[in-house]
Parts: sequence; C-alpha cells; structure tokens
Amino acid sequence: MSFKRDLIRFPEAINDEDYIIATYYLETPMDLYEAANALAAEQSTGTWKRVGDETDYLRERHGIKVVGIYPVPGEFRQNLPTGVALSEFGMQIRAAVLRLAFPHINFGPKIPNLLTAVAGNLYEMGALTAIRLMDLEFPESFLRNFKGPGFGIKGCRDILNIYDRPIIGAIIKPCVGLPADRLAELAYEGAKGGLDFIKDDELLADTSYNSIKNRVKKVTSLLKRAGEETGEKKMYAFNITDRLDRIKELHDIVVENGGNCVMLNAATAGLEAMRELAEYTRVPIHCHRDFAPMWSRSPYIGINFMALTKLFRLCGADQIHCGAIQGKLYEPDEEVLWNMRACTLDFGGVKDALPVSSGGQWAGKAPVNARKIGHLDFIHLSGAGTYAHPDGPEAGAKSIRQAWDAVVKNIPLEEYAKEKRELARAIEYFGKVIY
Repeated sequence: MSFKRDLIRFPEAINDEDYIIATYYLETPMDLYEAANALAAEQSTGTWKRVGDETDYLRERHGIKVVGIYPVPGEFRQNLPTGVALSEFGMQIRAAVLRLAFPHINFGPKIPNLLTAVAGNLYEMGALTAIRLMDLEFPESFLRNFKGPGFGIKGCRDILNIYDRPIIGAIIKPCVGLPADRLAELAYEGAKGGLDFIKDDELLADTSYNSIKNRVKKVTSLLKRAGEETGEKKMYAFNITDRLDRIKELHDIVVENGGNCVMLNAATAGLEAMRELAEYTRVPIHCHRDFAPMWSRSPYIGINFMALTKLFRLCGADQIHCGAIQGKLYEPDEEVLWNMRACTLDFGGVKDALPVSSGGQWAGKAPVNARKIGHLDFIHLSGAGTYAHPDGPEAGAKSIRQAWDAVVKNIPLEEYAKEKRELARAIEYFGKVIY
C-alpha cells in the first residue's frame, strides 16, 4: 500500500457536535500513520486505492478525521492472529492508541449502522495484528435522538420505595427446569426473607414446561403475598428474550398479568431490539449481558465493555449488568467500576441506568461492594448467595439484608453476625468476609 502522509488529518479543531469520537488500541507491523490512514479510509470514504469519485469535498464532509495517534512503548504480542511469529520475518510490531472522529452524518442515530462504521471491516484488516475499540464519546446532537432508560435509577427506586441502601436482588436457581409453581415458591421465599428484586435466569425462556404467561401469574400472586407480609414492595424481571416479533407480545403478557419488570438478553436479542422495547415498554428493562463478553474479553480484539455499557444505556436499559465486584467473572474490579461509571456519566438528556453487581455475590461481599463502588445506587445481585444458603432461600435473603444493615451502620459483619443467625451461617458456609 502506498502511503501519503498528507492524507492524514490532524484537525486543529472540529465541530464536536458533528462527530462521534472512537478510541482504539491497535498493534501492527505497519507504520502507525499508514495504519491510521488505512483504517480511516476503510471505515469511511475509501478503500485500499483512491477511486475517481472520492473527491476532496466528499472526503472533507464524510471522511474520518484522525484526532490523535499515541504510540505505546513496551512489549507486545509478536504474532499474527494466525499464530505466525512475526519475529521470524524480522518484522517489528508497533502499538498505539488511536482516536478517530466519525461524522455521524454517515450513519445517523442507528446502532447497527454506527457499529458498522466504528467496529466493522476494521477487524478484517490483515495488517492489524490487534485492534480493540476502547471507548465511544457521543455529542449531544447524537444523544438527543435516543429515548434511553424510561425509568433508570430514580424510577426503579420509586417503584420499590427504597432510597437508603442498594437494591437487594437474586436470580432464581436452578437456572432452568423448574415448573412455574416451584419457581414462584422460590421467589416467594426469597422475597419473604427481604429480597427487593428477583429475576429469571438468562437461560430461562418462554418454554412448554414453564411459559411466560403461567410464570407471571404464579410469581406475581406469591410476590403480592410476600409484599403484604413484609410491608415491602417487590420487583421481578421476567425474561422476554425471544424472536424479534414476539418480544412486545411477551412484554404485554407480563404487564397484563401484573408483572412490573422485564428482562432482555441484549446482546443476543440485539441492541435495536432493546431500543424498540424501551420505546414501547411500560415497566423497567433489566439488561443481561450474556454473549457480549465474547466481544469484550480479549485484550487484543473486540470492544471494551465500557463502550458496550454506554450502548446498552443509550438503547434504553434501566438496569445493566456491569460485572461483579470481587466475583467469579473475568474482569478485574477496576473494569467493573468503569462499566458502572458508564451507567451514570453525563449523557446529555439520557437518564442514568442502575448498575448491577452480579456474579459470585453473597452477604460477605457487601462491604467490598460498598467500599469500591463508593455509593449505594446499584443492585447487589446473587444467585447461590441466596439460594444455596444452608438454611434455605429465606435465610439466604435475610443474610444479605443483614449484611447491608451492618454496612450502612458501619459495623463489621462478623460482629453483627453474633446476633444474626442467618448472617452467621452464611459466613460459616460461604467463607471469609471481604472488606
């Protein structure tokens, strides 16, 4: 590929409202300026050779602007995606952080087209041995086209009437196989023990053995009873992930039978499916992130989860799984915290989303969640932490409520557990409290 340095644009200033800024990490044996030029051309007006109709005016209006190239020193992978060692051929790998400005006139406020621009063919470019989309920054002119969360943090808190602690939640376990009657009983036991929020596992669909309609009727009936017994409001997220033409139908079944929350597996159903649901729904949307880590887990290719969290929020998720503080998932706590911050950073007129800390949570992880997150506006969500408690789900729920009572009162959990049997049993069974 021939390289002309004058094709690289380092604008002194651009109209920020006209562009979405994408930040990448890349590794390549190419000259970094040449790589940036190739990437910018491929994802906007050009291809590997300039064509006749690619005029200067067209490139100025529709071309990507290179905002910055920041070389990264140090050791890098010395192999192509195929595993061929570049060092054998005397090739040097260069690494950089690259910031590109995409004119959103090219794709408009449509997530599939946005992703095609910022994360499309660039993953197929053989000269890039690593390419990872790290972040997306949106101007107000783009954000105003999205409804975003209809409820968000305040709306969810208002439904539950909880303002002074995290929302305490649990996932019904076992994940699949339970008939609606037994699932509802497990939901009732957890709610009676103090759960505010309960949800279907992401694997549980609208099935022949446990249909959405039957499940909603059974669960809402028993949660109403739990609410009357405890004097507390309860929320249950029913998984309506399905074919695109059935999602709204399942939403209506949930709402018409008394349900007050729906769940969508956003990555498998599709971001625009969640956006369409958000523009239609009458209840909060709980966004599960299964499948998405396939895009985000590798440090060398894919999309940073913080960028995905922003997209989930933009498309209307009221509650967003962000990973787990000191949990069982792959992300270090620092990445989980970045995901959580993406739920509440300034997003123009788009409401905040409620972050969810989930994955290996139990009562003994309440202190570290409180310390690291630094505020109480999140859902502390457990599965086995509630439903594997040695004294049953009601005791499991009580142990987590007791843990958060202790945290809010600034009392060590071991001290508080001396008079709280359920918390003491949780510590005895699950292990060491994490501060």
